[in-house]
Amino acid sequence: MKNKFKVLFLLLLGTSISLFGLTNDQQILVQGEVLCNGKGVPSVSVTDGSSVVQTNVDGKYILHTCSVNDFVYYSLPAGYETPIQDGVPLFYAKLDKNKVEQQINFDLKACNKSQVKHAFILWTDTHLKDTEDYNLMKKVVEDVNKTVAHLAIKLPVHGISCGDNVFDQLDYFEKYKQIVALTGLPFYQVIGNHDMDYNNRSNELSDKSFSEKFGPTHYSFTIGKIHYVVLKDVFYYGYSYRYIGYIDEKQLSWLEKDLSGIKPGSTVIVALHIPTIYGESKEADSYSTLMSNSVMNRSALFKILSPFNVHILSGHSHTQWNTVISPSLFEHTHVAACATWWQGEIGVDGTPKGYTVYLVNGDSLSWYFKGVNLDKNDQFRLYSVGSDLKYPGYIIANVYNYDPAWTVNWYENGVLMGKMERYWGDDPLAKSLYPPGKNKKYSWLEVEETHHLFKAKIQNLKSKITVKVTDRFGYVYEKGIN
Repeated sequence: MKNKFKVLFLLLLGTSISLFGLTNDQQILVQGEVLCNGKGVPSVSVTDGSSVVQTNVDGKYILHTCSVNDFVYYSLPAGYETPIQDGVPLFYAKLDKNKVEQQINFDLKACNKSQVKHAFILWTDTHLKDTEDYNLMKKVVEDVNKTVAHLAIKLPVHGISCGDNVFDQLDYFEKYKQIVALTGLPFYQVIGNHDMDYNNRSNELSDKSFSEKFGPTHYSFTIGKIHYVVLKDVFYYGYSYRYIGYIDEKQLSWLEKDLSGIKPGSTVIVALHIPTIYGESKEADSYSTLMSNSVMNRSALFKILSPFNVHILSGHSHTQWNTVISPSLFEHTHVAACATWWQGEIGVDGTPKGYTVYLVNGDSLSWYFKGVNLDKNDQFRLYSVGSDLKYPGYIIANVYNYDPAWTVNWYENGVLMGKMERYWGDDPLAKSLYPPGKNKKYSWLEVEETHHLFKAKIQNLKSKITVKVTDRFGYVYEKGIN
């Protein structure tokens, strides 16, 4: 009898839907399976971006959602691959908002090699706007592909973009997808402030164009022993091109559920666009900096992440720096693949345009910066005496990916003179390339102070100078001035 009433209710409801459409909060029942070679995959998380359920021993799930949500999707489990199209992982399905009951199935592919060791490429801020940008980005991809070809001999490799894939030209998403497809990698996307619909009335509608091409803006996946999370931390408040760095409650609540099955102490990687902490500015704690260049409610995010060993990956600033937030929380902020909006080979902090290569071994992580068309051992630039008029008699080193575990030593005629002094300042080359108001395409560009500069006063100007930089993994990089 109950089943008859259920059928009658659905028939009546279906009639009303056909006449008037679903209301914004109309309940929808989704049932389905997660399969691999026709066999159900158990314990896979399936979500609508709010609720999270698990598949049973037969790979089946039941999810109660509502028409305010756009997608149903799964969190890729370890040992599997998701289908990709034009480099876009297809781990999601669009919710049919005109049906109160629907079937959504997903197919996975078993990996043909172990994922315990794997690698990923991180780029950010490609800022595609026109044909010139597109052609320049193809050169970046050529460099990426050479790196991947070497890595992929032994390791599974995927890609992550930390957003601003286009530069406000949302119809250029198709061209960006062509770029991603050239890598041959499954490439996971983060939404950036320049990827958003600013002609819509609210934050909830700001990701419409992005989602049509790349799916949901917050999701997760697991590769080997590493759980990856992607978040949207750009909040559009409906006025002009204005936004703040902020993670809404829907995502925070979902994140708690997503991480509930992850063992405390595990390594978790979180990719987002705006850095949680804007560490590359003397005014990092000023209100204006906090508003649009850092995540204002980061303490809530940090609390959720506190049981884990976390690496946060971000972009947005077009400059490179690292922030050790706590012993278990490390944030990597990455220079733009376009450097200074495609106006030169280096960013406004002097870092070459490039990307970062991350190598995963079990639950541990190592990494190195890779400048486009530069050797992987090219990790700093060395300036001779006189390069900066503020510091006459000093040599200067710009150590792109510096963090406090690195050391920067200098030698005169082979004799160790000590550590170079870290300071805030302008990279000499960037200062010459990006004077305020004089750039060829975007007049608002100008050099920015950075904190990965080092200086040392030379004792004898005729001596042979050597600088040796040692990274946190013990690799030594050396350059000299005769």
